[in-house]
Amino acid sequence: MRGRRASPAGQSLVETVLVLPLLLILLGGGYWFYRNLSLTSSSESASHAQMLRSGRRLAGIVPRLSGSIHPGKNVVRIEAHNDPLIGEVPLFRGLIGRTTASTDVSLGNEAVGAFLDLPSHALRREATGSVDCWEKETSSGAAVRRTVKGILSTGVLR
Repeated sequence: MRGRRASPAGQSLVETVLVLPLLLILLGGGYWFYRNLSLTSSSESASHAQMLRSGRRLAGIVPRLSGSIHPGKNVVRIEAHNDPLIGEVPLFRGLIGRTTASTDVSLGNEAVGAFLDLPSHALRREATGSVDCWEKETSSGAAVRRTVKGILSTGVLR
């Protein structure tokens, strides 16, 4: 005589206990990956915007840019500086020429649950470009005008 087969109710509980932690780890990793991708994209956009604004001598919007990346304090640092073209163009001393902006994001561990902390985010993005528009008010514009006037005046004297 054949006996009845036992109900597999305990098996499904064991399978759930084994699969649930793996599923939660995958979800946490996906969240961390998306967060890292989002921070990277936002910081790259912010460094490009700061490079353009700094190169054109416009007012800085660093608090708004850093708030668009992450609203926390002391998480995002954005800075920009202009490099001269002294060695590259000898006639035009003092030309600004190249603007470099950088964005640093440093976000600590994020607590997801009682036992799990996601890894920290630490990234740096830079943007470099020739942005100076050489307007009359800029040092580059004054240097270009002085040099061109000097060249034209020496040509007239000949």
